Amino acid sequence: MKLEGTFETIPLRELIDMTTYSSVTGVLNIYAGQAVGHLYLRDGNLYHCDFCGAVGVDALAGMLELTEAGFSFVGDVVSEQESLWGDMGYHLQMAERLAYRWQGVRAAIPSLDLVPIMMVTLDVAISHVGPTHHHVLERIDGTRSLKSIAADLSWAEIDLAEAVSQMIQDHLIEFRHTTQQPSVQATDSPRSGLFDRLRSRLGDNTHQMSDEHPRTSPENSILNALRS
Repeated sequence: MKLEGTFETIPLRELIDMTTYSSVTGVLNIYAGQAVGHLYLRDGNLYHCDFCGAVGVDALAGMLELTEAGFSFVGDVVSEQESLWGDMGYHLQMAERLAYRWQGVRAAIPSLDLVPIMMVTLDVAISHVGPTHHHVLERIDGTRSLKSIAADLSWAEIDLAEAVSQMIQDHLIEFRHTTQQPSVQATDSPRSGLFDRLRSRLGDNTHQMSDEHPRTSPENSILNALRS
């Protein structure tokens, strides 16, 4: 069975909780404009994610950032790739922290494909940042993108993004393409609450399933829909 909806009715974190609790096998497809992400589960365990070229925790963090997206769960779909191992709670915690950090810089850095340029001389810029960030400034030549600089430095992209965001606020750098330049001045239990909200959102569908199977509770009907 295919289950569909939007994050407006069921946020991604709740969807992951549902699929984990249901011990399902399949793929949770995420649709955000032209971008499509996938979360693959085996018996309720998340073992692979991909989104916008990223995989694993980075992909999961990117999808957790989304507030507006559609989704569909399709059972019995598997992936040959595997990017997540071990405790899923740990992966979710790491992804949520990473998503929170990205949310803090997205307004200034909407894309890592942007090319930074210096607004002041290199000597002046270096005098305003710590030694660790000197390496970043030395690689800003008006041709390299942020993604390229991160790869060259072997830095995590979020670390570079946070460093560059601060440099923008300090008026040390800007982006080469002015049309893309951002403005720099500028008490229920989790389980019961989750199913209560889901029942209210699905409405007549859960009642219909319960009517067809009088001994089946609405909560079990939801789980059966995921497992089928």
